[in-house]
Amino acid sequence: MARGAAQTRRKQPAETQPKKRRQAAPSWEDQLFFSRLRRHAKYIYVLLALVFAVGFVAFGVGSGSTGISGALQSLFNGGSSGSSVNSRIKSDQKKIAAHPAVAANYTDIATLYQQKNDNAAAISALERGAKRNPKNLEILGALATAYRREAEAAKTEAQNAQAALNSTFFTQPGLDTSSTLGSAFTSDPVSQALKTKESSSFSKLSSTYTKAESAYQRVATASRGTSGEATAQLQLGSIALEALNYTGQPNEIQTAIGAFKRYLVIDPHGPNAAQAKQTLKQLQTFLPKSQR
Repeated sequence: MARGAAQTRRKQPAETQPKKRRQAAPSWEDQLFFSRLRRHAKYIYVLLALVFAVGFVAFGVGSGSTGISGALQSLFNGGSSGSSVNSRIKSDQKKIAAHPAVAANYTDIATLYQQKNDNAAAISALERGAKRNPKNLEILGALATAYRREAEAAKTEAQNAQAALNSTFFTQPGLDTSSTLGSAFTSDPVSQALKTKESSSFSKLSSTYTKAESAYQRVATASRGTSGEATAQLQLGSIALEALNYTGQPNEIQTAIGAFKRYLVIDPHGPNAAQAKQTLKQLQTFLPKSQR
């Protein structure tokens, strides 16, 4: 019987394992192209932003006839004593309460706040004015400049926080504090406090650049069809390039491209046209083909 049972046993053939299909590598359009872009092309955007900033100064961008330039310049002019400024602020506050729709009252009080180095109060006043006068270029231009000043201050703060962390004696020279090894050297309370400050500083920097870009977008929209639109589009493209380095948002590159394209439609032979074309061409090479 045992022999019969043995004869009836049949060895089951080993199950063949199905061959794993090798997944095709995704095309670079399907990848998170912007993440790779941020790793390899960040400094290109920094350079482009700097080039345009220098170009604006060289060609006098912002000195057009839209009326914005007066508001922008006034925010940087001081010269009054503290008591005089305070009394004038109170006077302007009364004017705003009595005539809330008068745009000049908001730009005037914002100028006074700037003389006191109170940029936050200036922004608050201009935001109230913009709510009352959503298309007033004097207010919107002054507001954009105020937000840009806030972004510049946040940039300095973030750079100082990063420098403080990198220069602490707990950190080895040339060691990336965000790496695994770098974290081991910066796990002490002092370094942790510096890392927290650095992180919050860069979060603030990203937020302020987003606000600045939004303000310049409002200027560009309100300037549509006016003689100052070309300047507004260049300013928008420039701030979008700067914001790209700190917010990490893909829409920044689209904003910059849209602004430079619009500028070239308005002023194809203007003093900044060649520069805009070159920057636009470089920006488009970083996009997936479907988005160019």
